[in-house]
Amino acid sequence: VWWLLPQLADIPAYKLPTPGDVWARLAGMTADGSLAGHVGASLWRLVQGFVIGNALAIPLGIAIGLDRNVADLTRPLLTFLQSIAGIAWIPLAVIWFGIGNGAVVFVIANIIFFSTVYNVVVGVEGIPAVLYRAVRCHGGRGWRILSELVLPGAFVQIIVGLRASMAYGWRALVGAELIAGTSGIGYLTIDAVQWYQADTIVMGMLLIGLIWLAMDRLLFVPLERRTVRRWGLIQR
Repeated sequence: VWWLLPQLADIPAYKLPTPGDVWARLAGMTADGSLAGHVGASLWRLVQGFVIGNALAIPLGIAIGLDRNVADLTRPLLTFLQSIAGIAWIPLAVIWFGIGNGAVVFVIANIIFFSTVYNVVVGVEGIPAVLYRAVRCHGGRGWRILSELVLPGAFVQIIVGLRASMAYGWRALVGAELIAGTSGIGYLTIDAVQWYQADTIVMGMLLIGLIWLAMDRLLFVPLERRTVRRWGLIQR
């Protein structure tokens, strides 16, 4: 349909390029190295935001989840903040950090933080109270409870949270680069608008989907197979 439509409806290439046009743009930008620069910039920002967001979210989520009263008190706040996390913060991020890498990384870390912390709290809360009593009866205190019960007990939910937060972070990355970026795939597509380079825009859209598909299949599907499916929490 994509290949036939421009020909049958006589749609100009600046509105809807053919697959051949997009392939030619992809080949050209790959050959001159500019595409690798944009993709590398986006992936590096995603890694930065992922590490920062999760480094803050996982300890905080465990601390909140260990106290049921605190968890009940903070859950509505976490739900509220999770709903506005990400691209809704871009205007403030631009004011705080200016146009460029800082604003984009902040937006990614923001959405990853709230997605992960919510899932960690759910995971820790899901550990039955009888298991805490059993560990204490066997002399478990402090760090042993955390290392031998809390972390293993919440691990599956943490993995689910990491996968979801990475997906949210990837979307937020593209959105932030559209507005506050100076490089990256999002910036590449929005910059092409002023030149009516629809082939570059479509190429960017395809890359966004293909890169995420590759990351999900290469990173999170194997990890899920070794944890969530292995321990019987997902059945075919």
